[in-house]
Amino acid sequence: MDDPVLLVPIMEANRLRGEEGCQELPANRALCLFQALDRLATSGVRRFVEEARLSNLPLREVSDSALREMVRAAIKAGRLIALRKGDGGDASAKRSADLRRLVRLIEEQTRGRLSFAGRKYKLVVDVDLGKVPGRNNYEVVGREAATRVLDGLAKQSGPSGELGALLGQASAKLTPDWRPPVSEPDGLILLRGIPVAQAVAKDEAPAITPSQLAKLKDPQKKDAWIKIHLVDADKGTAIEGASLQLKLPDATTPSSHDTDKDGLVDLPDVPAGTFSLEGVDDDQAWELVAHETT
Repeated sequence: MDDPVLLVPIMEANRLRGEEGCQELPANRALCLFQALDRLATSGVRRFVEEARLSNLPLREVSDSALREMVRAAIKAGRLIALRKGDGGDASAKRSADLRRLVRLIEEQTRGRLSFAGRKYKLVVDVDLGKVPGRNNYEVVGREAATRVLDGLAKQSGPSGELGALLGQASAKLTPDWRPPVSEPDGLILLRGIPVAQAVAKDEAPAITPSQLAKLKDPQKKDAWIKIHLVDADKGTAIEGASLQLKLPDATTPSSHDTDKDGLVDLPDVPAGTFSLEGVDDDQAWELVAHETT
């Protein structure tokens, strides 16, 4: 066999495929190669099972045949992947692998937190743009602005630091600006996190009380406009068709008024002064939503 074959856990296989250009072998081929190993070569299986974390059992209590069966089962389940090391394919694949390696080194240096001037950034390879987790939370930074950001980060890291050198390489490999579908990115892409607007807390102030309402009334005014909103106290939804009894300043007995589909009672052109409200149950709440004098 010209090129060596590696048997690695799936996470390591994903990295090697991207960075080293390794080619994955079918599971049945991997089983055949593992089965063909010389018995002497299987002496390292116990250590391999331990390093690959294929079992949580104390391995000293597991027989050699059981260990080999663990490896075969992991290959069948796709938890172990066989990779052939070769030239990594064409020049494009090798280029992408080099760019991914550069991005990984920068992420290791920054612990995955690339930020500048209070904004969050992320470097990705052109072919990986569509696979970025949370892609909708990022926007593409143009080449000129991306160069300023990376150069600024390099200065912050110091002139002789490893991170500064890596950021300088990344800056030189940034893609030219492109315009889909006429053109495609070619190189590294800098993404910037999109700020999320902060939600405004709901005003939980209690509805106006009758005594507060009385203070709003101006007895010197002859006419007023009153609008009342009736809602379910628990659900906060409008109550339609409820009969409210209002005693206006110029009346000796309450008058009945039904709420509309929005839970509203609208009384224009009423005398200014104090009014009283009846017909509201314990599980209902009302508030004055409009009060004007003319």
